[in-house]
Amino acid sequence: MAGIKRKLLHTTLRYYILFSLVILIASSPVFYLTTEWLYLRKSSKTLRLDKKEFYKYSLPNLKQTDIDIWNKMDWSIKIEKFRPEIKHDTIFNISIFDPVEKEYDPYRVLLTPILIEKQPFTLMIRLNIIESDDIIKSTIQVFLVIIVFLLSGLYFITRYLSFKIWKPFYISLSQIEQFEIDKNKLPQWLNTEVEEFWRLNQSINKLINRNLNIYISQREFIDNAAHELQTPLAVIQAKLDTLLQTNHITKEQAGIIEYINQAIARLNRLNKNLLILSKLDHDKFPENNLLLLNDVLLNHIDFYKIQANTNNININYNFIRTINIESNAVLMDILISNLLQNAVLNTPQNGIISISLDKNKMIFSNTGQSGPLDSSFIFRRFSKSAANNQGNGLGLAIVKKITELYNWQISYLWQNNCHVFEVEFGIEFNT
Repeated sequence: MAGIKRKLLHTTLRYYILFSLVILIASSPVFYLTTEWLYLRKSSKTLRLDKKEFYKYSLPNLKQTDIDIWNKMDWSIKIEKFRPEIKHDTIFNISIFDPVEKEYDPYRVLLTPILIEKQPFTLMIRLNIIESDDIIKSTIQVFLVIIVFLLSGLYFITRYLSFKIWKPFYISLSQIEQFEIDKNKLPQWLNTEVEEFWRLNQSINKLINRNLNIYISQREFIDNAAHELQTPLAVIQAKLDTLLQTNHITKEQAGIIEYINQAIARLNRLNKNLLILSKLDHDKFPENNLLLLNDVLLNHIDFYKIQANTNNININYNFIRTINIESNAVLMDILISNLLQNAVLNTPQNGIISISLDKNKMIFSNTGQSGPLDSSFIFRRFSKSAANNQGNGLGLAIVKKITELYNWQISYLWQNNCHVFEVEFGIEFNT
């Protein structure tokens, strides 16, 4: 089963977003650790700078009697009793209780030995720093902002690419989807500077021209062959009729001639249908008239009742609407005749054929025994709706072609052990 289809740009955008998120999430701890390292390094540098200033400006004139006053005046630089374990600059982090805020704050502390009047002391310089939790929160906020801007940028850039750069591709795709080989309208490509799109259009042009030439050759062959077959078929039919009227043939010979006559009749119908298809391919039915569909149906129902009665088939009809429709009279006769003939040939003995007109639909229904048909196959040329069908496999193909000519819709359903063919005219009739 085919999966859900996504647009190319949406697919690539998904990978861009996933890659960006992975990179950002993976780099956030690195960013945090790097930021913290740089911050502590800067704090240590500030502490050493304060130490140098103390050594240069304060220490030479400082006396032991001034220590208490100094400690009261400057809270960030304290002179403490000598600590034997501090033999050189020592920097570390410590939490100190703040009585005002009533909480512990982180500090970066430098301890170093000093001499005041030749007596050893320990100098403590401390610097209030940002808590790690605050750095983490700030990092998360920064990354969230970056992610929002990044995803927004990717989205709008992708939309720009979709409308600008990919415009020729979507126009080409739309024209390919609408292209029909039996119409004389070739796709018109939009000029593009993208080499891949240009190569795609050129390749499609070659493919279309090659298949169009093949289609035209086949169509001309069928048209010419059908026309050429008319005369010899008519001659054979006339000679067979003449032969049957002679008095020198046996009963067995008459049976053989009748069998040949039936084969010629089928060949005539095939030839006639091929000519109809050829005309439809050339759009040679331009004249439309206002037809009362109810009367056309009644005329065909009366004709086919004789054939249906031989197999005890009942033809019922129910016309809820009176429908006047613009159509070529010959094509409408062919469409209704083919649908009725298909129903008669495929209905078992004692079966029922129902015909109805309702809203904007013409519906043919007949009982069946073989189960549903393949709706993707029955409207193709030379396909038959049943194994015992006496037709030539072109009737429903002609019906399909006529509905396409008028932009009507033909559909097949299997309902309640019945084959149902619906022709939808596209507009709803009021009467």
